[in-house]
Amino acid sequence: RRRARARSGARPCGLRELEVRVSELGLGYASDETVLFRYCAGACEAAARVYDLGLRRLRQRRRVRRERVRAQPCCRPTAYEDEVSFLDAHSRYHTVHELSARECACV
Repeated sequence: RRRARARSGARPCGLRELEVRVSELGLGYASDETVLFRYCAGACEAAARVYDLGLRRLRQRRRVRRERVRAQPCCRPTAYEDEVSFLDAHSRYHTVHELSARECACV
């Protein structure tokens, strides 16, 4: 399985998860609590459409500048967990909405 993945390149777009301290997320909360952070990562080459091919060609010919234009789909959340809750360092309860991904797709 590893050998096949190495030959085909990066893993396809999908949901990954990581256990992190809330303070590591950089959201302004001082908390040592840990949460399960789910995120989207992976390759989207197979999802390229005619639009992506045309845009890539126009960028190569400098007809379209690189002004925040991507000529390939990227792996992004298409749905989020409803909420993530935790206690901060002052024992205050917080709830953050749309922090953790629930589903991913190439968009």
